[in-house]
This record gives sequence, structure tokens and C-alpha cells, in this order.
Amino acid sequence: MRSMTRPGPLLHVLAILALVVPAALLLSSRDVPAQEGDAGGRVGLTLADWPAGPAAARGRVVYDKYCVGCHGSSGMGDGTASRWLNPAPRNFQSGNFKFRSTESGQLPTEADLMHVITCGLAGSAMPGFPLVPEQERRDVARYVMHLATLGLGQREVRYLMEEEELSLDEIRAEHLEVIRAGAEQRVASVKTIPIPVAPPITAALIAQGKQVFDTQCAACHGATGRGDGSSSYTLRDYKDDEIRPRDFTTGVFRAGSTPQDLYLRLRAGLSGTPMPAIPGSDEEIWAQVYYILSLRDPDAQTTYVPQVCGGEDPQR
Repeated sequence: MRSMTRPGPLLHVLAILALVVPAALLLSSRDVPAQEGDAGGRVGLTLADWPAGPAAARGRVVYDKYCVGCHGSSGMGDGTASRWLNPAPRNFQSGNFKFRSTESGQLPTEADLMHVITCGLAGSAMPGFPLVPEQERRDVARYVMHLATLGLGQREVRYLMEEEELSLDEIRAEHLEVIRAGAEQRVASVKTIPIPVAPPITAALIAQGKQVFDTQCAACHGATGRGDGSSSYTLRDYKDDEIRPRDFTTGVFRAGSTPQDLYLRLRAGLSGTPMPAIPGSDEEIWAQVYYILSLRDPDAQTTYVPQVCGGEDPQR
């Protein structure tokens, strides 16, 4: 019988390099193509047209270190790694932020962004960065908001170019300051959704939630909440990409699994997705929350979520 020999040290080194080098290239900010205009490569504003304040400027340095590989050099979700990620990284310029404490159609608050940056999004490729110093996380949140306001400006510029037939140079010279002021006003005027005190969980409230769920939610999320409703395979997001409803039986919710987190998801909706803001009384919303939480499979394997991320704090 032919004797088996172990691979030599050189083969071990080559194998490691075969894994590490592509990963390094994947995460390198220098490999991300500069796409600072609006979507589709059309002519529009660049980051140079939209100067950042001191906090956002500091945040861009942190962003280039941790975020650019997925979210792209100008925050359009087109980083080098984005093609392999599902769900795709957030396009900050689109203004479609799913996880907010603000009313439908509005941008998030800085606190909303800080929560996602710190805790990540469970069940996705977005990790949490709790070990990054708080000031750096806060600066990144300011830079993300800066990119969102740039996106607002891009849409206004596109309108002026297409509908008013103004050139980009004319817009820069005569309209840009007004456009910037309007975008900043959108940030300053966001309204947060108050979270009322949660009522006690009762069997009657859960039963009420099931009635509402069966009529309003089951078509997408399925009769048993597994995300397999009759409409679940037809849903598309704002980019016309396939999107699947949440499987409630896993107990995993992207931006937190407390009753208060779910209350906000129902009240605010998920911008850029088919999930709308849900109307109704506070009691009806809490009833749906408690029914959704009751659908969790007791054998589902979930990871520990620290208190700072809403895992064990019922008042968050």
C-alpha cells in the first residue's frame, strides 16, 4: 500500500494565502469603484458638492475603515462585497431605511442608526460594532445621515435637470444651497413614534392579535407565521429585488426582538419594502405584537442578545 505523506509547510502557506488574499482584496476600500453620482451612473452631484460637517467628516474616516467594502464609497450599497450578500447592503442615498423609530417615509434618527451600528442586524451580514469607540460610532451615524441627505439632493437635482432642463452647472451655481437647506430640514423635522406602555400579556389579547393577523398579515407571512403566505413569493423591494417576509417562528428580528421593537416595526413599516405602516389602536398593535411573539418555535436556536441591544431590556 502506498504510504500517505502530509503536505509540507509550503503547501500550508499557499493554502492560507489563497483564502486570505481574496478576503483582503474583498474588504479593501481601495478596490471599491468611485460611484459618487446617482444611481445608474447618471450625471449628478458628487461628495465634493456636498461638504460634510466636522462630525460627518470624522465619520467618513471610520466608514472607509469598516463600512465601504459593503456599502460602497458613496453609500449606494455597491461595495465590492455587495454582490455576494443577501439581503443586499443598504443604499443610504435611497433614503429607504427599514429600521426606524420615525413615521412612515421619514429618515431615521441618530439613535436609530446608532442602534444598528452597535448591535448589527440579526440574520443578515450586517455585524454589530460595540467595540468601536462610541464617538466613532456616533460620527459614522452622522456620516450615514450625510449620505442620506446627499441622496435627497440628488433626487431634487434630477428633477431640475429633467423637468426644468437646467444644467448641472446651473444647479450648482444657483440652487445647490437651497437644495442643501431643504435636505437638512428633512432631517431636523423627523417625528419619532411614541411607544406607549405595553399592556399585560393575556390570552384574550393574543387571540385578538391572531384575528388581526389572519386578515392583514397571513397572505404574506403565512397562516403559521413562517413567511410562506400565498403572496410571499411575489414580493419585491424598491429595487425590484425579491424580498421574503419574516419567518416569525425563528424568533429572529433584524433590529431587535423586544415587544417595543416589534411595536415600532408595525407602526413605522419598513421603508422600501412591501411592509406598510399598520394602522389601528394601540391595543390592536400590542395584540399583534404579542401574537407574533407567541409564534416563536420553542426549539428555535437563537443567539444571545445583550441588554444594550434590546435583548433583556423590556423598556427599550
